[in-house]
Amino acid sequence: MNTLNYIINEISAIENYNKHIKNAKEIKITFYKNNVSKLNKIPKETILKHSFASEVLFLGELLEKKDIISKIIKSKKIKIETHKYAPELNKVTIIGKSINVINAPNVIKIDKEISVTDKLINPNATNLISFLNKFSIPYLNNLLLLN
Repeated sequence: MNTLNYIINEISAIENYNKHIKNAKEIKITFYKNNVSKLNKIPKETILKHSFASEVLFLGELLEKKDIISKIIKSKKIKIETHKYAPELNKVTIIGKSINVINAPNVIKIDKEISVTDKLINPNATNLISFLNKFSIPYLNNLLLLN
């Protein structure tokens, strides 16, 4: 069994449901092609047990979430209400066609990285992008399309 060909066939068999799955397939195939020497060290039984489909679908979901979150941040007016001494009460207001208020504990920035100083003040501090990644794709689509 040629390990790389097996993996490429497994990944190629996944249907292209959308552009994100297609991109995920390309990313994974490129990844495995670039790591052939490491693949050859993995026992064949382990490779046969691995679910390449779930790996690609998971990456596709992450790519889709990233795309939707980017559209939300670019197309909506966003305000963050922060509480200095109670960051678990922070809220995010997304303004579009309607106004949607989300409880957003520890969210202190929209798309900027959390600095070391911010982490010293609040070790749980996060930005809106990381916070929204926890939500499902349908919920994120609702935020994008209904607001």
